[in-house]
Amino acid sequence: MRSALLFVALAASACAKTIVITVGGNTTSDPGAVFNPQTVVADTGDVVLFNFTQGNHTVTQSTFPSPCTAVHFTNSTINGFDTSFRDTRNGTAITDFTLTITDNTTTIWFFDWNTCPEGGVGGINLNGSSLETLAGITRNAIRLNGTGASSSSSSASRTGSSTGSSSSPTTSPSNNTSSANRAVVLGLFGVVPALAMLLVLSL
Repeated sequence: MRSALLFVALAASACAKTIVITVGGNTTSDPGAVFNPQTVVADTGDVVLFNFTQGNHTVTQSTFPSPCTAVHFTNSTINGFDTSFRDTRNGTAITDFTLTITDNTTTIWFFDWNTCPEGGVGGINLNGSSLETLAGITRNAIRLNGTGASSSSSSASRTGSSTGSSSSPTTSPSNNTSSANRAVVLGLFGVVPALAMLLVLSL
């Protein structure tokens, strides 16, 4: 019996394949190209190898509703993977990260901290009958974290740390100016009567 199980295990490992996803493609016109390919299909026992070749990127597991947030922040029951930043610029060594698939019926979503707000996301074993598609998670990433409306503020939040991006409310200059003007006007109403009183007393 033991030898039969050993044979099955060896046969399964012999059939397992390594699927390579290159990390760090040219993202100038297509941020999703940070992962090439963006989606793969892997069987249980297969190994997905993320090959970091250029730039400074991460592979971080996420969820469909929160594509640019590490999965353990949104679901504490999932101990997701996060490679941290792998800087392969300026001739530094190419690095790899391997992920062994233990359940090929579950979709695994992932993202890159640097390009996620522009669509730098990907997935393993997407369910063809599900509404959770690559196009959908890309839209979520751009809608929730994207730089369409304020590229400078969003870019500033991605400084090369894996703590995620944060946003803070902004106040428009026009509101600041009008508030300042009101303060000056109100101040004048208080100063003018005081000056008049001093003038009368000095007479």
